[in-house]
Amino acid sequence: MSDDFDIQASRAVAPHFYRAPVPEGKTPYEFQLAGVEYHLARDHAIFGDAPRLGKTIECVLLGNAIRAKRTLVICPASLRLNWEREIQSWSTIRNLQTYPVLAARDGVSHRAHYVITSYAMILNKDILAAILDLKWDHLILDEAHALKDPKGNKRTRIICAPDMLPSVVGRITMATGTLMPNQPIECYNAVRLLDWGAIDRASVNDFRNYYYDYGEGMVMGRIFDPKTQSTVYKAHWSDRVRNVPRNLGNLQERLRKNVMVRRLQEQVLHELPTKQWHMFPLEPTAGIRKALAHPGWGKVEKLYELDPDEFHRGAPIDGEVSTARRLLGEAKAPAVAAYARDLLESGISKLIIGAWHHTVLDILLEQLEDLGVVYMDGGTTTVAKQRAVDQFQENPKIRIILGQMMPLSEGWTLHAAQDVLLPEPDWVPGRNEQLLERPSGIGQEGDYILGHIPVVPGSLDERIVGRAIEKDQSIYQALDKI
Repeated sequence: MSDDFDIQASRAVAPHFYRAPVPEGKTPYEFQLAGVEYHLARDHAIFGDAPRLGKTIECVLLGNAIRAKRTLVICPASLRLNWEREIQSWSTIRNLQTYPVLAARDGVSHRAHYVITSYAMILNKDILAAILDLKWDHLILDEAHALKDPKGNKRTRIICAPDMLPSVVGRITMATGTLMPNQPIECYNAVRLLDWGAIDRASVNDFRNYYYDYGEGMVMGRIFDPKTQSTVYKAHWSDRVRNVPRNLGNLQERLRKNVMVRRLQEQVLHELPTKQWHMFPLEPTAGIRKALAHPGWGKVEKLYELDPDEFHRGAPIDGEVSTARRLLGEAKAPAVAAYARDLLESGISKLIIGAWHHTVLDILLEQLEDLGVVYMDGGTTTVAKQRAVDQFQENPKIRIILGQMMPLSEGWTLHAAQDVLLPEPDWVPGRNEQLLERPSGIGQEGDYILGHIPVVPGSLDERIVGRAIEKDQSIYQALDKI
C-alpha cells in the first residue's frame, strides 16, 4: 500500500474493498463504511471526522467488523445513554447486552457485550479495578481530546500507561472531531498511544521542537533579578519560546497516513448547511457599562496584551476575572433574551442557548420560559439531560433548549434547530465551535447553521471573542487543509 493510497484512504468517501456488517434494515453512509475500512488496515486508529458526522456509528460498525465480544466505551458522562441507544441500533450482536455505568455502585458487568462508562468514573478505584480484572476486545475512547494535556494527569495515566488499560484491551479506537482543540501538541498523547512510530517515537520535547518555532511569551526559568542582585526562578518574558506552530502539513500527513481518518461535512454531506458566526452588537446600557468598569477587566487586558496566544490557550476564569465575566453576562442577559424572542418571532422554529453562569441562565429562563424551554446544567442527571434533548427534538411546543455550555456541547444531536445563541461566548478557540456543531450533521434539513454572539462594540470582550474565532483557522491548517 503506497503512501499516497494511505492519505487518500484517510479522506475516502466510499469503501474500496470491504463493507462492515450492519443490522437488517439499517443503511450507513458510504463514508462511514470507508472509515471502518481505514481502521481495519491498522491496529489502532482515530475516527477524526468533523463533529456530527456519526463517529459513534462508525465505532459500532468497527466493532461489528472485528466481531468484538466485549467492548469498553469511555465517553463524557452525559453521553452514556446516547451511546447505549446507538449501540442498540447498530450492533449486529445477537441477544445484545449493554451496560451503562451511571454510578460507582453499579459496578462493571462481566456479561455485557458493551460496558459504557465515563472519564470521571474510571477514576473510581473500584470501577477501575473491575475494568482491569477483565479482558476487552475493543476500547472506544469518545471525545478523545480528553487526553490533550501533554503533561498528563491521573486520567491520562489510566488510559495510556502500559500497565493500565493498554494491558487489558485489544484494539483501541478513538473518536474526536477536535483532536487538537487549540494547539498541535494536544494530539501528542493520542498519537503516542495509538502508534508512536507515526511520530518517529518522539518525546514530547522533540515533538514540541519540531512542530513549534520560536516566538515571544512568558516562561518559567532562572533569571537575574536586579532588585535582589541574585538569580531567581520566576515567570519572565522571553523571545525564545516554542509557541509558533510550524510543519503542520507534515503533521497532517503523519496523522492521516498512520492513525486518522477524517472527512469534513462539505466532503461527505453536501446537502448539509453552511455554518456561520454572526456577532451582533448590543446597546451599552448603564448595567453593561457598569459591568465593563469592574477591575477584573483591567486584569484581563493586561494578560491579553502580554501574550494573546497564551491567553487563548488558558483564559483565566477565577477570582476577579470570573466576577467580571459573570457581571457582564448578567448585564447582557435582558438584551439577549429580547434578541432570542425576536429571532423566534421572525420565523425560526427552535433555538439553542448556551451560557456559563447560573445567574445568567436564571435570567434567561425567567424571561423566555413562556416560549417553551427545556434546561440542563452540570447538576442535571444524565437521564434528565436525555429527556430534555428528546423533548426539544420532538415537541414543537418546546422551542428553546437552554443550558450551561459544557454539558450542552457534549455530543447531543440537536438538528431540530439551525440557530445557536451564546450570551457568554468562550475565550478558548474551539469551545464555541463545539456548541455550533450540535445542530449540524445527519438529520439537519435546513440550509444554514448560524451562531449568534452578542458583543459590546469596541469592548475588550469583542476583541477577545473575535480573535478566538479567527484562531480556529490554525487548527484547520493542521487537520484539514489540502
